[in-house]
Amino acid sequence: HDCVMDPWYSLGSGDMLEVAHMGLHVAQMTSQAGMRQCFDAVTVNAARVMGLADVGIEPGKAASFVLLQAPDPVAAIRLRATRLKVWRRGRLLAETAPAQARLRLPGRPDGTDFTLRRSAG
Repeated sequence: HDCVMDPWYSLGSGDMLEVAHMGLHVAQMTSQAGMRQCFDAVTVNAARVMGLADVGIEPGKAASFVLLQAPDPVAAIRLRATRLKVWRRGRLLAETAPAQARLRLPGRPDGTDFTLRRSAG
């Protein structure tokens, strides 16, 4: 999935969340910890492997990042989260409206974002 329609893999999307999603299934890493490791593998660990020392949003860092429509890394992979905003070197490059499903079920909420809601108590 990390290829983009090239001769080696013509079905690639260039989507690293897809890579993490497929990887956690292939490696049977479906525990919460395993899924977080898969997320890290395509985000912070990938940056470390490439020797990118200036990653992050702290002062002095490159401030290149993607804002995902997900409350946590597990939901980001599970939902293949919408990329709400993309920044590169502190400059906003792209925006997408949040995904929202509309439901037409009598007596039920009219929409969902498919995130897991844990009950209190």
